[in-house]
Amino acid sequence: MGHKRYRNQEKKKTHEKKNAPLIVVTTGGSGGHIFPAESICSALLKSGYKVVFVTDKRGKAFASLPGVETYKLMSEAVARRTVFHKGIAAMKLFFGAVQALCLLQKLKPAAVIGVGGYASFPAVLAAHLWRIPVVLHEQNAVLGRANRILAKGACLIATSFMPTKRIPANAVTLRVGMPARNQILEKENSPYPPKGKDFNLLVFGGSQGASFFSRVFPEVLLQLPTELKEKLVLTQQARPEDIEYVRNIYKGQPFKKVTVESFFDNMPDLLEQAHLVVARGGASTITELEIVGRPAMIVPLPTAADDHQTENAAGFCDSGAGWLIPEKGFSSLRVSEQLAELMKNPKELSIAAAQSYSRAMPKAAQSVVDEVKKIIENGKQEGGL
Repeated sequence: MGHKRYRNQEKKKTHEKKNAPLIVVTTGGSGGHIFPAESICSALLKSGYKVVFVTDKRGKAFASLPGVETYKLMSEAVARRTVFHKGIAAMKLFFGAVQALCLLQKLKPAAVIGVGGYASFPAVLAAHLWRIPVVLHEQNAVLGRANRILAKGACLIATSFMPTKRIPANAVTLRVGMPARNQILEKENSPYPPKGKDFNLLVFGGSQGASFFSRVFPEVLLQLPTELKEKLVLTQQARPEDIEYVRNIYKGQPFKKVTVESFFDNMPDLLEQAHLVVARGGASTITELEIVGRPAMIVPLPTAADDHQTENAAGFCDSGAGWLIPEKGFSSLRVSEQLAELMKNPKELSIAAAQSYSRAMPKAAQSVVDEVKKIIENGKQEGGL
């Protein structure tokens, strides 16, 4: 009798899965877009939805989640190109939109979630044209170009920061936070490292930011007093071509330990161990600092579109969780003096760490799913440009 009941329960689960609404999640292949997209896909699966992921050729970085089918469409960014390349990019977007129209007609999703980037353009545009409900997630504190174009007709723009600039008038918005990867969520509100003989400093900046830190930040550390150098445990990211250059600068210095690599696959652990972080102002970086609960000196990338990294970091630093240091006018002596003061004042860093975590929104991915569920249940069909 028990076996029969078990088989009936399994049949019921299979039947429910077959009838579960299908959601399309679409974004580009950069890490800043892939991580939140993966988190949203995972939350959708846990909530019982069927999920299809739509991306561009770079989307191979997407970790194939069990039960998530992946499609790649033609797409390319139009901004910052020559007229010729803009024409090529526009053609790719057009053909990508045609592909997306056929794909969505076949899949008939209950909703489409766009997570930013030009690669989301074809699928979201097709959803608008088929009048499929659209939810856009904006990772930065300034609405990205693709999301600005696609915002009209979206049921909701879910934001990571408050405020978020360049939101169209009359758009429906809700701050949900930036979805984070599971490895970071596992480190949520990690105890701040106690005061000891070591001071763990983590320096990273992504492919573009790492180059600046390789050229400029060593001078900051070389000007520290000897007694502070002797307790410094430095972990720094550098581009492959800069690694030997940076290592040679630090060679012979009385630092307690120095690790310079191009990539760290244990970044969540490094964040947990850090007394202080020096980084760029990307949305993922700010989010991960807040979830783990770590203070940081933020040097925004000045070439970021619409200076969004400065906007991302503004609330974080204004709240007392970090220190904003513009790249323009960067003074290695002034930053070295500031770093020395922080190293001498662990209580100030501990307070900043607590302030960092107070801003965290670790349930961001589930919040997006909850809003999509409401939209589907309410039968909102606001698509259309």
